[in-house]
Amino acid sequence: MAGSSTPRTAALAAAATAVALLLGPVPAATADPGAPLPTPYLLPLPANAGPLSTAYSLNNAGDVLGECYLDIPGRFAPRALRWNTGNLGLTTLEPLPGETGTRPGAMNEAGTAVGVSFASLTDNHPVRWALDGTPTALELPAGARGGGASGINNAGVAIGSSYDAVFRPVPVKWRADGTRVALPLLDGDDTGSTTAVNDAGFVIGWSERRLSGEPRTRTVVWSPSGTVTELPPPPGIDVVGARRITNSGVILGSGRREGGTELDRLVVWAADGTVRDIGEGRPSSITDTGTVVGVAFGAARPLQAAYWRPDGTRTLLDGPAGWQTTANAINSAGTAVGTATSSDWYHGTALLWKRDGTAVTLPPSSLSPYASASVINESGVIVGHATLPDAQSLPRAMVWKP
Repeated sequence: MAGSSTPRTAALAAAATAVALLLGPVPAATADPGAPLPTPYLLPLPANAGPLSTAYSLNNAGDVLGECYLDIPGRFAPRALRWNTGNLGLTTLEPLPGETGTRPGAMNEAGTAVGVSFASLTDNHPVRWALDGTPTALELPAGARGGGASGINNAGVAIGSSYDAVFRPVPVKWRADGTRVALPLLDGDDTGSTTAVNDAGFVIGWSERRLSGEPRTRTVVWSPSGTVTELPPPPGIDVVGARRITNSGVILGSGRREGGTELDRLVVWAADGTVRDIGEGRPSSITDTGTVVGVAFGAARPLQAAYWRPDGTRTLLDGPAGWQTTANAINSAGTAVGTATSSDWYHGTALLWKRDGTAVTLPPSSLSPYASASVINESGVIVGHATLPDAQSLPRAMVWKP
């Protein structure tokens, strides 16, 4: 691996220097000389991988789920990967026998991952991967053309969807032993899918009517026993979508104001089912105690990172002057991570926000002066991407370790 990647890395580092001289230095956020900055590391790739790689999730054991694209001429060959940030180890998540590619869906605290194995873009199957990367097929409903798994909780319950001959999705759940469980739709609906599952086994998603009557889409929650219940929007909101569910049962979503065109309201359903519109913005993540991070609109910048307390109180987060900022994740200690982006949207810098809202610039990798931060765990390990400083601005998965 080192022999194939070193020349490319050196060339990209040189390109990064040239681009930095042309564009100027990445602006600094608030300095914090009293606290040591975490150390950046590029995550390793298979020997035959191309330069692009993406990290999607991080657990508290330091496992990272992501993907790369294998350099196989004439073949579309994405490959799901699991890294361990402790030793920067790499496990390739293999396809089912006879198939050629894999895509990641989600991972739990034990490192068990689920996703998709496929022979072609239209011939794919949901899978669960063991810790050594061996795949096990998850059963599809009779007559399904294909499907995939998109979530898994710490009890091993997986969720996803299957689809029919016209690619209409249907929600599916799999127990820890692999048994498939059908998730019903609301009366009169004919399609739907899942979004997330918590450790108690509650699943969120949507149910939709397309084929008969007036088309409609409704946000729903399925109980552990499979009962489906509509999640109503708050007053003044006519469209909602559920994004996250905490282990305490709080659900985070986005809403659209009546007569509006954008999902620009933060919507929270409490565990007892009551719903509130807590303000304008775009949510990214929510803690188990109900603190939301994301983006606020109409502040000093067009987009400014912010967090919302459970009572709806908003705090705007600091960032480099003149740059737009996005908060992507927060841990239970109140440390958030995200990105500041220049006006061209391609070049940015990774940020960490302390509990008081002040920002610290995370050091870039050796590959590029540009980076973004997307996830932080309870130990303060951060996962994100270096952005290659060329015309394509491809991401390369990386980690910051305290």
